[in-house]
Amino acid sequence: MYKKLSTRFIIATLLMMTLSSLLGFILTNVYYHYTEKPKNDARVTKILLEQKDFAETHNIDAVEMFSEIASLNFQVLTVKDGEKKYYGTPFRKDNVPLGTLESDDSIYHGIADREFNLFITGFFDNETKNTVGTKMTINDETYEVYLRPDVGNSMGEFRVFLAVLLILVVVFSIVFVFLSSKLVTLPVVRLSEQTREIQKGNYDVSQSVVRRDEIGTLAREMQAMSESIKQHQEMNERFVANVSHEIQSPISNLLLLLERMKETGDLSYIESMEHQSTRLSNLTKQLLLLASIEQSEQTLEKEPFGAKAFIKDLVYTYSYLLDQKDIFLVTDVNDIELYGNENLLYTALSNIVNNAIKFSYEGGEMNISLKQIGKYVEIKVRDNGKGMSEEMRRHLFERFYKANQKEDHIPSNGLGMSIVQEIIDLHDGTIDVWSKEKEGTVVTMKIPHIS
Repeated sequence: MYKKLSTRFIIATLLMMTLSSLLGFILTNVYYHYTEKPKNDARVTKILLEQKDFAETHNIDAVEMFSEIASLNFQVLTVKDGEKKYYGTPFRKDNVPLGTLESDDSIYHGIADREFNLFITGFFDNETKNTVGTKMTINDETYEVYLRPDVGNSMGEFRVFLAVLLILVVVFSIVFVFLSSKLVTLPVVRLSEQTREIQKGNYDVSQSVVRRDEIGTLAREMQAMSESIKQHQEMNERFVANVSHEIQSPISNLLLLLERMKETGDLSYIESMEHQSTRLSNLTKQLLLLASIEQSEQTLEKEPFGAKAFIKDLVYTYSYLLDQKDIFLVTDVNDIELYGNENLLYTALSNIVNNAIKFSYEGGEMNISLKQIGKYVEIKVRDNGKGMSEEMRRHLFERFYKANQKEDHIPSNGLGMSIVQEIIDLHDGTIDVWSKEKEGTVVTMKIPHIS
């Protein structure tokens, strides 16, 4: 119904002001009925009885006396022989029944006995029923006298002042509510503009809202989100560029080799073509594996499995490559259980072992250890191969990173270690690499142990 937040804020505020005023009036009326009304009745009764005592003990004129009482901001009704006469401000309504006072000592408590009305305050009810009455004998003449404070006359100026005050309060309240609504909604409008800029792809939007409240928190979170989106966008662009390059390179090489083989008829090019095909196939597999890992973040299935059988299967898989390079392998595996996704952990450890073999010297040594250390299982792969520089170690887990971009004889696409890190992260684990050129590399993985 109301499309603008400021309009909703103004209407909600005015409704709250109206409701608060209504509840305040009702509670004030209840307070008057149960607390102040009996006191008011007692005060008027005391004044009336004092006037009765004075009139009956002094020789005075009744009309002058009643007129004098009226001049003191009271409304007076007298009944003599069934004839009613009014002094002071006229009553709005004459509804007190004749014969209400049965004896000379009886007192009519119309103020105290007035019935309760939730939305009408008896204090301002200007009618003869809302009075205090008694009988007076003045100069041997009996009068029924009914008395109430002349609220309208005594509070006339105050009521004008109160009305003007109320009008000004309402006017200023509406003005300030309107201004405050603008102040409240202005940051939201700015955030909306910032969101539209982000939708357009402009992630360099500066924070336009500086506050410490919830809106300020939202602005800071949006700024952080914008920076995060920008980083992911840049990463995706680099990823796409790298994927395009990695796919294009072996395809271009394949086409070039095919062309040479057609021109020369030399079948020796087939071996190089097989190498390029293997690169392309491995890249496709690694990309599919990465996609599979990213999709399995929410549905990763974990289960316990034996460590010794796990390492034994891995060693058997790489026994041929180890024999080819005459690498001496030592394993030290505790008889414990691992807890995780066996296939993914096997892939992670396979990538590390494969790298260790690939960059080891002929006749080198390797060590695989698996131990429980506190609440974690530590898997460590050590080799005494070529090692790597500090620069290469810092970029080791970046996708498509290769120390020598021109090397083509090593079947690597720079995805292996990034896949390892993704898998370890999925298992709430850590991975650390120590390496030194010509001395070797140590890769240490830690994953939580099943309790």
